[in-house]
Amino acid sequence: MRSRLVRGMLSAAAALALFPAAAPALAGLASVTGTVRLTDPMPVRPPLPVFKSHEVCGDGVPDERLVVGHNGGVQYVVVTVEGVRDGKKPERDTTITLDNRACRFVPHVLVAVVWQWLAITNSDPILHNADARIGTDPLFNVALPPKAHVRKPLARAGLVAIVCDVRHTWMSAFVDVAEHPYHAVTDLDGAYAIRDLPPGSYTLRVWHEELGTRTLPFSVKADDTATVDVELGLPAPKATEGAR
Repeated sequence: MRSRLVRGMLSAAAALALFPAAAPALAGLASVTGTVRLTDPMPVRPPLPVFKSHEVCGDGVPDERLVVGHNGGVQYVVVTVEGVRDGKKPERDTTITLDNRACRFVPHVLVAVVWQWLAITNSDPILHNADARIGTDPLFNVALPPKAHVRKPLARAGLVAIVCDVRHTWMSAFVDVAEHPYHAVTDLDGAYAIRDLPPGSYTLRVWHEELGTRTLPFSVKADDTATVDVELGLPAPKATEGAR
């Protein structure tokens, strides 16, 4: 009888090891959600001109430097919560992927945490390269033949700009690398959600490659969700040379 009971306990333990119980929800934490919208009428954005590899790239590729949905939501905005202390530990040693597809980097903007990995793949049947920099500091520059799969560590925080500057200079992407996981990229509706925040008062920072940067303060209570909507306007046109 005792041996049967022991065998049953061992079987139960093995089952739990194979099928662990779902992790309980984190109590007392909070979230911030919202939408980033363009306040001005969306300008007409023609495709970016293609001047090489027409057989693969066509005559033009979509201009993703400013993508606005039907409701005015802006895609590819990086939204970051600043001032978080004692938050959740980031998941390091995981991989995010940037693909070369139809002569574009896909997706155009990513977020990551320091010491995660960036996998760069090439789904096109032609040669690309990925030249990555933070400001003027080079991080890596790798050739990407067809079917290539390269992994690079994201060893420092900062905004990583990536271009294909050997053959296809219209191609660009960004990876925002932070020390913490409290950032996100807006979708086509301009929506974002950042979860598992300790309750408190913070600064929300939004960045877009053409619309610039904006910061807003907000507070959130335990087990609550703060809604912070952001409006961005088009930059003022640059004065023409020689204007008085």
